[in-house]
Amino acid sequence: MVAVTGPNGAGKTSLVEAIVLGCLGVSPRTSREAEIVRRGAEALHVTLDLEGPEGLRRREIGFAPRRGRRLRIDGEPVASLAAWRARGAVLGFIPDELRSVKGPPAARRRAVDRLLEAADPGYAEALAGYLEALTQRNALLRRVRAGHTGPAALPAFEARMARLGAQVAAARRRGTLELGPPFARWLAALGGGEDGRLAMETSPTDLAGAADEDLEEALAAAFSARREREIAAAQTLAGPHRDDLAIAAGETDLRRLGSQGEQRTAALALLLAHRDHLSARAAQPILLLDDVLSELDPERRERLLAAVGRDGQAVVTSADPHAFGGVDAHSIHVEDGRVAA
Repeated sequence: MVAVTGPNGAGKTSLVEAIVLGCLGVSPRTSREAEIVRRGAEALHVTLDLEGPEGLRRREIGFAPRRGRRLRIDGEPVASLAAWRARGAVLGFIPDELRSVKGPPAARRRAVDRLLEAADPGYAEALAGYLEALTQRNALLRRVRAGHTGPAALPAFEARMARLGAQVAAARRRGTLELGPPFARWLAALGGGEDGRLAMETSPTDLAGAADEDLEEALAAAFSARREREIAAAQTLAGPHRDDLAIAAGETDLRRLGSQGEQRTAALALLLAHRDHLSARAAQPILLLDDVLSELDPERRERLLAAVGRDGQAVVTSADPHAFGGVDAHSIHVEDGRVAA
């Protein structure tokens, strides 16, 4: 474990952000690359040495507004972010990560999708293809409702959506089933209660009763049956883009009825379940926990530190230098945007 301490605004989150940038090429806090560049600076540059299944690699990413992004591995330029990205290398928890439990369905879908993309590169391609076909169908639905064209072209988009959506739905179903046991185990270990449960709430709901091999046919039938209603709405009202992840402890739906502490513990249990899943199927990811300890009571804090320090590398930040107690960790102190010790 690496314990990163320092006062608020010292740069602890920037260090976490740099690790994510160096592995995945994106920021965990914003989708606008210009916002990642330090105030007053012209550009950013991250160099990171990552030891993984392919050995030790030096990874570099640079970005300058209006000039774009540059990527290198071991000094050699890499053209695309997809080819450069170290999928599954890091799993992070920042304060906004609570959205994976209490946020909108899209945030919970993203939590599952992020895991599946890291464990199965083909999943990202299927999801991107489905969302592309969805965008095209929605655009056509708007044109049909406006009277600019007829509905004859809709079945072609629906066929592609059914084929790719079936792959997405089946993968999410399998992923949720596999995440369930480690989630329940970690929820109990962190003091979040017994009988933790995950379940994928499929869209449309009757898709839940279809076998994996029948999902494509079921989705195609659903798109066809809803066509007139969706022309009137000018959007696709059901499909994998409307799935949701149910997160519960016993009979309590933590998404809606959990306290702030219960929801935070569930989000951390989900993160640790992700780590277990990736460790068994790809490589053990680095855990990044930014400013999470202050929101936990002493007992849950102790349980969490014991959990994240047990397997693999973890980087944990806190403004409180005493938050780590007697935990065995390598300590780093950050002040004024620099590592002081």
